[in-house]
Amino acid sequence: MKRSWFVVFITLLVIFVLVDLLFVSEHGHSAFPWSHLAGFFALLGFFGCLAIIAVAKLIGHYWLQRKEDYYDRDDDDE
Repeated sequence: MKRSWFVVFITLLVIFVLVDLLFVSEHGHSAFPWSHLAGFFALLGFFGCLAIIAVAKLIGHYWLQRKEDYYDRDDDDE
């Protein structure tokens, strides 16, 4: 299952880079030199998505999740 998702993500990344190469015009003026690199925004979006997923997993693991006996604990002993 994980391999099929990886293949889907890589396929989409390749498609977006090809679309960027073939259909995006480079005639406009941009403020940054890397804006004209082929596939830059596709890679930026892909790695940005991976970063959002990683941060969400960290937040879920360290802040939102509770121990299995969270509601069964007897806090009167303290």
